[in-house]
Amino acid sequence: MQFITKNKRAYFDYEIEKEYEAGIVLKWHEVKAIKTSHVNIQDAAIVIENRELWIYNMDIPLYEKTSPALVPHYRQKWKRKLLLNKNEITKIAASLDKPWMVALALEVFVNKWGFIKLKIWIGRLHKKIEKKQIIKERDIKKQMDRDIRSL
Repeated sequence: MQFITKNKRAYFDYEIEKEYEAGIVLKWHEVKAIKTSHVNIQDAAIVIENRELWIYNMDIPLYEKTSPALVPHYRQKWKRKLLLNKNEITKIAASLDKPWMVALALEVFVNKWGFIKLKIWIGRLHKKIEKKQIIKERDIKKQMDRDIRSL
């Protein structure tokens, strides 16, 4: 499994409930751009429309060796369909109906068969107090590691 990009901020801002792996419907030049690590999912939003899962604002720039004449109306951030089975989509829809729950794009990676996949998390937003506690625990762990190395 080859990781292309991660949404690092999501690890800190959200508490994760469930995790799903979804395929993405892409065009040939988008696949080439993603495999050369030209993708950004920081602002991506996952939405359910007509019992289908879509991702908005996933930024995939035009592949550098592609002529703009071949794809004249290309937009980097248009919506792209996510591929999941119906049972997973209904589970995601049911969990998103709960208050404070949100679907996040976490990672883009290439699986062992060469398909580009997106890891989706269903989670809730951390409160400010919880974030402070996480920072405090991380700092304590770093200090302990430093003390152990100095011995």
